Amino acid sequence: KRLPKPDDIHMILSDVDGTLFTDSHELHPTTKDAIRYLRKTRPHVPFIPVTGKQISSCRPLIAELGIEDMPTGCMHGAVIYNNKQEIEQQMYLDPHFVRDVSRLMRKHNKSTFLYVEEWNAMVTKEENGTKDWEQVARGFDPAVRDERETDFMQRVLKGKERINKIFLPMDEEVVPQFLDLLDKEFPNVPFKTTRALPYIIEIVAEGVDKSAALAYFCAKYNVKAQNVITFGDGENDVGMFEAAGYSVAMANGMQKPKKVASHQTSSNNDGGVGVFLNKIFRPEMSDE
Repeated sequence: KRLPKPDDIHMILSDVDGTLFTDSHELHPTTKDAIRYLRKTRPHVPFIPVTGKQISSCRPLIAELGIEDMPTGCMHGAVIYNNKQEIEQQMYLDPHFVRDVSRLMRKHNKSTFLYVEEWNAMVTKEENGTKDWEQVARGFDPAVRDERETDFMQRVLKGKERINKIFLPMDEEVVPQFLDLLDKEFPNVPFKTTRALPYIIEIVAEGVDKSAALAYFCAKYNVKAQNVITFGDGENDVGMFEAAGYSVAMANGMQKPKKVASHQTSSNNDGGVGVFLNKIFRPEMSDE
């Protein structure tokens, strides 16, 4: 598909981890510069993060990019914030399902992290694993609390803590086995599994998808989907790729988004988002 012209783009949606962020969970200078340039020269074009992350993990990014006036889609679109970081829309998982998934993961010696709005609870932890999954989880969303020996699950069941997302990190080779296990154990429960990275299963409520977030923001800003460009690297980005007029997969991305995307760019560690935006809006800076 041809490279879009600057006036073709009326809104930009981007994933964060593996896309805006390098593997060190930092903004690449090229990406930061390109987005800040756009905010200065085209402030009428919304730039919106749509991510699996919590809002607490997005605030430094929002400030660094100068997009404090923009809304945010968090936890794959399960929670939508306005430009004042107030919740406009959110979806939860059934509390009994949350308990049962946690029990299943404990039975199989796997780690489980339950996401509330601002932090997440580690309720099971894999023993003698190949990685310290707690530290892996903290790399993406640092606000992890060890709730294994507390009454957290009782609070969930009583509706005092509402779970927007379940995060299940594990060795990549066993992921297909556990995806099948979840489908087998809960055939009548409405839920959705997705993956932002090959070694993490994430569970959200049925109906949660980045494509739904895209539709929400299109309606909010009166923008047609054909004039939206999206960036991402994970299977969780496929929905918004299919819905947008332009979609850009990262070189480091999983195979599904690469197959669906209209375009590809360089890796997150090479500033791929910034590189592609510069090709559109500052072609004189592009190497090509």
